[in-house]
Amino acid sequence: MVHSTERLFSLLSCLQSGRSMSGRELAARLEVDVRTVRRDIARLREMGYRVDAGPGPHGAYELRANTTMPPLMLSDEEAVALVVGMSLATARSGLVGTGEDTRVEDPARTALGKMLRAIPRPLVATCRRVTEALTTSPEVTISVDASLLATLAQGAEQGRTAVLELCDGTTSEVQPYRLLLRRRRWYLLARASDSWGIHRLDRVRSCALAQTTFVPYAFTPGREAEEIERLLPDPRIQVRIRFEAEAAAVVDRFRNAEPEVVQDGPAHVILTARVDSLEWAAMLATLVGGAFTVLEPNELKQRCHTLARRLANA
Repeated sequence: MVHSTERLFSLLSCLQSGRSMSGRELAARLEVDVRTVRRDIARLREMGYRVDAGPGPHGAYELRANTTMPPLMLSDEEAVALVVGMSLATARSGLVGTGEDTRVEDPARTALGKMLRAIPRPLVATCRRVTEALTTSPEVTISVDASLLATLAQGAEQGRTAVLELCDGTTSEVQPYRLLLRRRRWYLLARASDSWGIHRLDRVRSCALAQTTFVPYAFTPGREAEEIERLLPDPRIQVRIRFEAEAAAVVDRFRNAEPEVVQDGPAHVILTARVDSLEWAAMLATLVGGAFTVLEPNELKQRCHTLARRLANA
């Protein structure tokens, strides 16, 4: 039998999985009897954890949300996944907040630092190796205040109108529906005057929720994506190029253009990607290091010919 403290931590980890578990199920997992589970549940309650139990011999235990944040039990795999997620958020989210000393700081970065100080030292080394091996987009997301996202999310959940104060001094009263992170910017999908609109959140100075309420709109399946595409179309251009090269070399050059590569014979691959400009696509294609043929669009062929002439005259 494991030590009582270790068993208590294991019990807490089981309860923090997010689902109800019977006393017998917990006893089987911990390799103890049901009476021991009851005693350990009582100890967790004494420590401040809200553990509810269903009535009867088959009632299940469930960990409820606390008013304060008790210690969180994580497996090694969960800790690594959480650190990786925080690292990606630090690199891509663009969130900013105000610390206790009023300095503007990245809440994802400070949360990552706290997480690394809380987990066991051997696991910290593993997490650092994983995060250092990550490759993220060099394009930084335009910064927005984390509290702004929280306020708008609350308005969307509670069906409360949001009053946006824009950087140009004007105000806009909207019904918030969805937060969007698209192409390095945060947006809000919202309704105003019975029509949908997209608002760039880096242009919002402040936001306050009004007492006015609304009934959240229910999209039919697929309609929301269509509305977002209509209001926030993707300006990038799709290209298809056939390369005489290894797939890895092609993906490496077009890694920021959502590359999709399929094999086309023993020595060729076909790339489908979305680029900001055809000139940039032509330049990247020449850097792959093998012969290539432009499949579409025809305008890309013209850009490649123009680039070839300029390089020949260099």
